[in-house]
Amino acid sequence: MDYEIGRQEMISGQYEAEVRKYKKYIGKSGRVWLVSIQDNPADNIYVSADTRENVKGYGGFRGFGGATLTFELEDGTIETLQGPWHSNSDALFNDTGIDVRDKHVTFIVVSEKREYINNHEMMIGVLYKDEKPEIGLFDRGKAIAQKFADERNIPVILYSQSVGGSSNGPVYPSGWDEDKIRSWWNSD
Repeated sequence: MDYEIGRQEMISGQYEAEVRKYKKYIGKSGRVWLVSIQDNPADNIYVSADTRENVKGYGGFRGFGGATLTFELEDGTIETLQGPWHSNSDALFNDTGIDVRDKHVTFIVVSEKREYINNHEMMIGVLYKDEKPEIGLFDRGKAIAQKFADERNIPVILYSQSVGGSSNGPVYPSGWDEDKIRSWWNSD
C-alpha cells in the first residue's frame, strides 16, 4: 500500500488563536500563558511577549507582527495581549508546571521509502498509518518509526502531520553512526 502526501491548507494563525476559549496561567517568569480548552490543548498555547527593553536591541520580542490579539477566557472575560507568541507544551511546562505535553494531535505514516511520482510525493510500501489523527506526544511518530527501523535494521521514512504543519524524513536504526548512514545512502 502507498500513501500520497497531500498539500495542507494555509491557516490564519491569528484566527486560530482568537477563535478558542482559554485557561490563563502566570509563569515563574511573570509572563501570561493561555492554554486552549480542547482535547488537544498543546496545539494552541500562547504566551505574552517578552517586553523587556533592549532585548536584542528591539525593545522586546513580539509575535504576530506586534498585533494585539483578544482571547476569551473560560469565565467569559477577555484577555488582550500585544504581540503574543504561539508557544509549545515544553515551554509551558518549564515556566508553569502545567503539563499538556501528551495532548498534541498528529497523523503518522511510516513507509519503506519516499518517491516523487508525476509531481506527487508518495510514501511507498506503507508499514504503518494512523486511521485518523490521534492525540498524544508531539513526537509519537518517532517511536513508531524507530521500532520499524530497528526491527528491519534499515532506515524507514516518517511522515508526521500536526496542526502546525508536517514533516517527513528518514529514521535510522538505533546505533547507526554517520559512516553507516552515509554507506547506506551511497549503496543505492
